Amino acid sequence: MSGRALAGKTTAVSKAAAGVRTASSKIRSTLTTAKPMRATAPAGVQTRSKSRMSSGGVRGAGRAASGRGRGARAASSTSAEGGTEKILTVPTILTLLRVAAIPFVVFAYSRQGPSNVAICTSLYVMACFTDWLDGYIARKTGTFSKFGAFLDPVSDKLMVTVILILVTYQAPPEGLCAQLPWLVPLSAGIIICREVAMSALREWAASAGSEVRSAVAVNNLGKWKTALQMSSLGFLLACKEGCGGNAVLEALSFAGPVFLFLSSLLAAYSFAVYFKGIWKFMVSA
Repeated sequence: MSGRALAGKTTAVSKAAAGVRTASSKIRSTLTTAKPMRATAPAGVQTRSKSRMSSGGVRGAGRAASGRGRGARAASSTSAEGGTEKILTVPTILTLLRVAAIPFVVFAYSRQGPSNVAICTSLYVMACFTDWLDGYIARKTGTFSKFGAFLDPVSDKLMVTVILILVTYQAPPEGLCAQLPWLVPLSAGIIICREVAMSALREWAASAGSEVRSAVAVNNLGKWKTALQMSSLGFLLACKEGCGGNAVLEALSFAGPVFLFLSSLLAAYSFAVYFKGIWKFMVSA
């Protein structure tokens, strides 16, 4: 082979090698540039994934908080409408104390002496006060209970019935009771009979439907009757052993029988009003 041919081949090989080096440099450059892109892509995906998870968590927490809020409101509404689940609320305890005081009232009334009269009258006055107080606390605090709603009117009727029996058994020896000895027993009989009949009427109305129950709802006549009745019984208890020349007790010995008789008339009239309102349901087919 001649020298020129050898030199030409050497030059061609050198050019080919240079082309290979150039191509290799371009490839390395391309790979170096692509690595950060590939490295950053998962990071971006991961960031977006974390963002989605975070926003999803916030939305989930928001939904949970909203659910808890709705649950609390529903529980509050249920408590307000149907009464709290707790039985021994403060109003109910006060009502139970009124019932527990009845034997002590009877015992004090059966004993002689001014101190026993004072104890008997004081227990009755405290019972009347707690009757107002338990209703006030229940309205202010919302501590209603089904047991308390049942027990409150029962305790009132028990106390009133027992004291009516006591003042009938041993009426004050002075005042109007001495002049008209039949007045207190007659009034007591009317009141007790009315309560028995009214309880039977309400029991029948409860089984006859909501429209019938509304016809025997408590009205203002019942409130006036209760006010006169509670006042008269307190007056009669205070005069149990006479007046002893005390002007206040002498006034109470006349006011007590009068108030009791007026309350018995209101009791009979209110029953007639209730019965008239419910009569149409009794005769309807």
